[in-house]
This record gives sequence, structure tokens and C-alpha cells, in this order.
Amino acid sequence: MRNIRLILQFDGTDFSGWQYQDNARTVQGELITAMKSLTGQHVTLYSSSRTDAGVHAFAMPVSFRLDTTLPHRAFVFGLNSALPLDVRVLTAEDVPDDFHARFSAIGKTYRYRIQTGPMALPLERRIAWHVPIPPDLDRMREAAASMIGQHDFSAFRSAQCDAASPVRTLRLITVERERPGIVAVEVEAGGFLRNMVRIIVGTLVSVGVGRHPPSWVSELLEHGDRRQGGMTAPAKGLFLKEVRYR
Repeated sequence: MRNIRLILQFDGTDFSGWQYQDNARTVQGELITAMKSLTGQHVTLYSSSRTDAGVHAFAMPVSFRLDTTLPHRAFVFGLNSALPLDVRVLTAEDVPDDFHARFSAIGKTYRYRIQTGPMALPLERRIAWHVPIPPDLDRMREAAASMIGQHDFSAFRSAQCDAASPVRTLRLITVERERPGIVAVEVEAGGFLRNMVRIIVGTLVSVGVGRHPPSWVSELLEHGDRRQGGMTAPAKGLFLKEVRYR
């Protein structure tokens, strides 16, 4: 029995997230169908993240166990021939028997893209949040600095979050100009709460456009009241960029 890891890339616009659903199109559902076509078997797939509807991935690890002699090349080209064009297998490799795409992960990086300016650009509409008022990046960076380290992120998780603890450790938050008119926020941590990155971005944008001072973020971390926090940025700007393992 082999333990195999795939790296997927997908445009999440037309998916109802990663996790299989009976009555909705999901990344896991499409991959299960393609795997059945390739191997003739129903394969249990484990992903590093359960992305929400509309969220994209540059590189999402997925692992599974299968008794097969198929070479790695067959998983890449065979699965891609059966998959729709908005999801692709980039690589396939054998991994140690104790590897698990989710539970072996020690860190993740998400990237969020914001398109600024008075006009929403057609080529960015599926992969970036349009914010008409260009935010002040220095204000956003000052606010972001308050989140680095271990904090109670109760004000930065959705009401549907079922995590046992709201405490998370953010290792890095960067705010940069990807190119003129595009701002990118990257967040790195060992793990995240539900909608945490999108709420962080919505909060930083509120600071950047002058609705709140940078010190507001420290106040949110202190009182932990989600109702007083920033908006949840749209899913379409969010990308799973990288997952790290030991």
C-alpha cells in the first residue's frame, strides 16, 4: 500500500469549496471522480485545508493510500485528462507511511489580492476584491504588526467556527504592492480559524481606507468581540499559497 501526495492548483470560483457535497460541485468531488476513472477504485482523499466556496489554491497538498503500481506520471497526466480545466494536478510523489496532508502540516501561508481604483477590472474580478479607495499601506502594516505572535483571535473568526480554542500564533503578515493597482496581503501561521484570513484582510482594509485607526486592531484582540470587528473580505481574493511540513 503506497502513500501518495498530490499538489493541486485550482480556480475556486465555480466550486463550493474543497469538501465533497452531494448536491454541489467541489474540488474533492471532481478529484474523486477522476481518481475512480484512472484507478477503478473509490479513493479516500485527505487535503491540507478545507477551503471555502470561491477560495483558490496555488498549491494544495492532498494525500491518499492506494495499492497500485501506477507511476507518478500517470497520476499527473491521467488525472488531468479526467479533471475539468479549473483544477489541475501539478505533481505526484510517494511520501512516508505516516504522512497526512492535514495532520502533518506545521504551517500555512495564504495570499489575499486586492484590486484598487475606481474601476473594477474584468480580468481581476474572479481573483481579487475590488476596493475603490486605495488603502494606505503604511497604516495597514502598522495595524498588522499588532497581530504578530500568539493571541486570542475570537474577533477574527466566523460564528460557524468550531475550533476548540481561538488562540493562534501568527508568524508573519506582509502588505505589499504586487503591481500598480494590486495590493497583496500574506499571512503565515501554524493554523487558522474559520474565515480568519478574510476577516484579517477586511479589518486591515478598514484601517487602510481611514475608517478606523491602526490601534483598533489591538482593541479587537483585547476584547475579542466579533460583532465589533472588521468585515469578512470576499472569498474570491484568497489563495492558499503554501503548506509546510517537517
